Amino acid sequence: MPTTRPLDEVQAKTSFARFRVASIVEGIALLVLVVIMVMRYVVFADPGPDHDFWSDVSGHWSPIHGLIYMIYVVLGFDLWIKMRWKLPRMLLLMFFGVIPVLSFIGERWTHARVLRDLAARPTVQDEERTRGTAS
Repeated sequence: MPTTRPLDEVQAKTSFARFRVASIVEGIALLVLVVIMVMRYVVFADPGPDHDFWSDVSGHWSPIHGLIYMIYVVLGFDLWIKMRWKLPRMLLLMFFGVIPVLSFIGERWTHARVLRDLAARPTVQDEERTRGTAS
């Protein structure tokens, strides 16, 4: 049976901390975008000064949200690499940032998975603890 290289617990937890912040920021940014779109297309759908205002807000916020989502995906990819998960997990991490509120739920789910995997899989720190106890 092939042995797998142990995970680095410190790197994984640091990567998850960054991903956690990105998840919260992405969730808030997506909720703000939804509110802006509702204001633009539902509440102030008729042409007029209010519609123009929400069109301007939408035009400015949409690219900002896009940048936030790209950062979220990069940090999700970093976590995925550090945890050495399979591809479906990466796709799930990206999907969490697409539906409003799901990024908050996904962050909690991912936190549980990180802790479970770090407890179940060998880590570099386990080896260091074992060497420290043996001496």
